[in-house]
Amino acid sequence: MIILQRVLFVLLSGFFMAHAVAADSTISISGRVRDNGCAVATDSKEFTVRMGSEADKQFPTVGAATRPVPFSIVLSPCGTAATAVKVGYTGPADNDNPTLLRLSAGASSAGGIGVQILDKNRRALALNASSSSLEWTPLTPGQTNILSFHARLMSTRVPVTAGQVTATATFTLEFQ
Repeated sequence: MIILQRVLFVLLSGFFMAHAVAADSTISISGRVRDNGCAVATDSKEFTVRMGSEADKQFPTVGAATRPVPFSIVLSPCGTAATAVKVGYTGPADNDNPTLLRLSAGASSAGGIGVQILDKNRRALALNASSSSLEWTPLTPGQTNILSFHARLMSTRVPVTAGQVTATATFTLEFQ
């Protein structure tokens, strides 16, 4: 009986194997990698925006601000497919006004003010904004591009106390 079961098993196994179908298929994958990024020029990787010296009396009310001080971020070289960029600024937010960059703490630091970052048209940029809320800035492909911004001091409470103004932000770039 055991021999008959083995013979049947071998015969049935061969029957099912004979009906197994194998096929070789090829999948082609194609695409393209575009050169849509830019490098940040050496002078734009780390720099200081000199805000100058302002009198504490220039800030008589909350929201009083200094004149905007221009600064630039230079992107060079830019790829031949670089058409637009989003620029975001991140850093510690001011405790009284979270849209402003908080000043670095220290015994000699000014008080009651923060730093506002503005675009080239002097519109306030949101600090610590999500990428989806940032606007695209057009770029000229294959060339050096200069992105213009401004910074200004703004009072967050009164009275403003005199002292050193130091703040740090990081900018991030997203290319289209």
